[in-house]
Amino acid sequence: MNPILNTLSQTMTVEAIAIIKAKRLAMKKGVDAAGRQKRALQRENNRRVDDVQAELCRRAMERERSYRVFEEQLLGERKMTAAQEYLHLVYDSKRRCMHSTLRESTPMVVREVPVVATQRKSLTVPLREQSKYNRYGQERYLKEQQEFGINPRGSHLEKAAARGKQLKRSRSLGGPSTPMTKKATIGRQPSRLFSRMPIIVVPAALTSLITLFNAKELLQEMRYVPVKQARRLLHHSQHPEKVIVEHRFQGELVSYRVIDNVTRLTPDEWQRVAAVFALGPHWQFKGWPQGADPAAIFHQVCAFHLHFKDTPVCKELGNFQVHPLALSPNERHSDCGILMEFWNKLDHHMAVRARQFAFVRQK
Repeated sequence: MNPILNTLSQTMTVEAIAIIKAKRLAMKKGVDAAGRQKRALQRENNRRVDDVQAELCRRAMERERSYRVFEEQLLGERKMTAAQEYLHLVYDSKRRCMHSTLRESTPMVVREVPVVATQRKSLTVPLREQSKYNRYGQERYLKEQQEFGINPRGSHLEKAAARGKQLKRSRSLGGPSTPMTKKATIGRQPSRLFSRMPIIVVPAALTSLITLFNAKELLQEMRYVPVKQARRLLHHSQHPEKVIVEHRFQGELVSYRVIDNVTRLTPDEWQRVAAVFALGPHWQFKGWPQGADPAAIFHQVCAFHLHFKDTPVCKELGNFQVHPLALSPNERHSDCGILMEFWNKLDHHMAVRARQFAFVRQK
């Protein structure tokens, strides 16, 4: 038989095999003991870390104030989850154990407590539910509030209806009445409409490139039309008092009121003046609230000067804060890009002064 293929019992004696088995078992026991000791130390360290974390969480929860919005404060106490209730019970039991140990060491002083008769409501409704606010449970207090002359179901419409009945009675009896004339109703509607419109002031002189006759074509249709041609296109030869121009400002379609006469503006309307087209001479600003000072006016209002490229800017406007807009005399396809600069400057001016032009977003 080949010696390589011999069995262990044929090559070694029984005593040698027993010695090898004993050594193997001893080594295995030593490794298992070291591993068990190492695992025990690891478990002890983890338990200490968990105890420290639990103590920190307990202290944090004692000092924690839960965030509650105004509606939750009105609805009363917030319901705790199952985990929060369990932690609350655990900490409550530990707190009671600590207090019990303190009470055993210190003598207790018993005081007489007066006995108060319980109300009938406390038998049916718990105390916690009584203090809890319920917005739908106000019908219980209607009788008490009506004793003080308060009608919680009433509104201001009742007074308006009563006044309407009084007016009808006075008219039927032939009493004095104040009917609103047609002129007054017509005069009120534009004032409410214009109260939410920014104002753009243009020159009244026909020598200017922009007037009320061609303001709509320039600012809304983005193309230049000569003043004489726009004046001939009008059906009536009278001078218009105002022109309404629409432009999209911050995603909303806003109407702008274009005028050339500022003498009839009220103090509230002066606050809504957003832009002005300066012609050059200082007499254009006669009647302005800043004392006809162009420097003060251009500091508050976004100023522009419209001219042709082949004509220079007016020398009187060179030292002021004025944005020049140079139109081409013949190339009408370039008008849109140049006039877009006007709207970009004006939009930036109104966005910076958002509080002054907050009326634009009012509906």
